Amino acid sequence: MRIEPLDAPLGCEVLDADLSRPLDEGDIAAIRQAFLEHGVLIARGQELAEPELIRFARSFGPQEPYESTLKDYLQPGHPELLVLSNIVENGRRLGVQDGGQYWHTDRSYVERPAWSSVLHAKCVPSDAHGNPLGDTLFSSSVVAFAALSAGERARLRTLRARHEYVFRFSRPNDSMPAVDHPVVLRHPLTGAECLYVNAGFTKEIPGLPPEESRQLLESLYEHAARPEFVYRHRWQPGDVLMWDNYSTQHKAVGNYGEIPRLMWRATIQGFALH
Repeated sequence: MRIEPLDAPLGCEVLDADLSRPLDEGDIAAIRQAFLEHGVLIARGQELAEPELIRFARSFGPQEPYESTLKDYLQPGHPELLVLSNIVENGRRLGVQDGGQYWHTDRSYVERPAWSSVLHAKCVPSDAHGNPLGDTLFSSSVVAFAALSAGERARLRTLRARHEYVFRFSRPNDSMPAVDHPVVLRHPLTGAECLYVNAGFTKEIPGLPPEESRQLLESLYEHAARPEFVYRHRWQPGDVLMWDNYSTQHKAVGNYGEIPRLMWRATIQGFALH
């Protein structure tokens, strides 16, 4: 097994590894260390059955359940896996369709946001020329924060941001109360400072006037999406890709319409953020 950094602001690739087989402790430790360092980890050419993907994900920690919000889109017989798909069978959509076509971090709207997510590509759409569609963009929250001025970084360290699920997906209600997290998150495992706001689920910065809050957040969203902080992943069937929800944010590209797409996702539990 080899692990090579990508020619990008973040990310690394695992080579010469078969993830369908149990990894020894040394390989798991090497993958974990590379993942923490680079934020995104890719292994191509994998063909994993459900138990094999679950086993790989559990190498990095307990999995998050999906039953509370997405129970209609779980892989049959394997509730640990969420299905992302636009495929319809017998009048029923197999999975979540849009896959987050806006910049976000998974589950930033709960007290213990998910640490990492694992996605396995089973069916990848392509255009008439065979080029893959449905890319995923990843931005380094560590590199983006470091690129701010010293004054900006100092100010942001004093602020907290409010994250809310229903802010995006429904009218205001009490089904999932908002939570506050630091605007600058110190990564629980690496200690790195991460810019922890995202356009998908960050509603406001408490304590600031509404217009000032809106302008500051918009400027941070624009900053984090700058090309020099971003890796664009072009999917291939068999890809297994992990991302760190604390040191990165991501965005799906929904340019494939009804061309079939199918992926399985496992999510690894996170930590209380301070």
